[in-house]
Amino acid sequence: MVITQKHSRRAVLKTGIAAAAATALAVPETKSQQSQIPSTWEPKKPGELRISAICGEDNVVRGGINAVTRNLPNSKFWWADNYRPITPDMLNDTDLLITYYSSYLYSEENTRVIIDNVTSGRMGWIALHNTPWFTKGSLSDLLGVDCALHREIQPVIICNLNQNHPITKGIEPHVINLDEQFGLMLRKPDDPDVTVLFKSQGVHDKQRTIQGVCAQRGKGRVVTFTPGHYNWTFDNEACQEILWRSVNWVLNLPIPKFYGNYESFIW
Repeated sequence: MVITQKHSRRAVLKTGIAAAAATALAVPETKSQQSQIPSTWEPKKPGELRISAICGEDNVVRGGINAVTRNLPNSKFWWADNYRPITPDMLNDTDLLITYYSSYLYSEENTRVIIDNVTSGRMGWIALHNTPWFTKGSLSDLLGVDCALHREIQPVIICNLNQNHPITKGIEPHVINLDEQFGLMLRKPDDPDVTVLFKSQGVHDKQRTIQGVCAQRGKGRVVTFTPGHYNWTFDNEACQEILWRSVNWVLNLPIPKFYGNYESFIW
């Protein structure tokens, strides 16, 4: 498994501090990519890797998540925006599930399909931002966490990055310039299949909490990543690298070198 080299503290901190400038640089490419994303559901074709983003408020995450996933080979990216109904057939055609503002997804039947598909290894799941606020019961067991309501919206330092896991190894602390600091509480702290990936600390109130967790569930994998109330979190390249690695990890793929460039920012 290939892991990127350790980034300098200065370069990574630039990522958070200059997030607004980075967003400005990324806009043209993001818009051109968005126009190519189908919003009409079509059954998956043979050999295709289907990415289904169930995101009620897609304007926040769309550009950043598309940037993370567009380099996956033979992949087709589909957005379920405007809170459209999601059926078990759609989920059964999904290899990578990405959720954000997705409370409308979790019907009893869809919940069963998600659990079956993840634990059998047919589907990986990236649970973004407030996803664990909406999941209850068996889905929370699958993620391994419960969600705590955020405090003040403030600058947030991503810290305590797990240097023993391929998703976060070599990534140093970095700043998100403004975010809702949703916290995660482990359902079973002694669960050997759940790993804390990183924590965060609010710059103003000094509150520290878990914000990134991954879990091995049967043959499948899930990652919970709770930063991301605003679009600049997903345009922040340190966060993009964590998500890039997470996507490959939940799909049980080798983690290639990150496609981004930490030197592309202006102050």
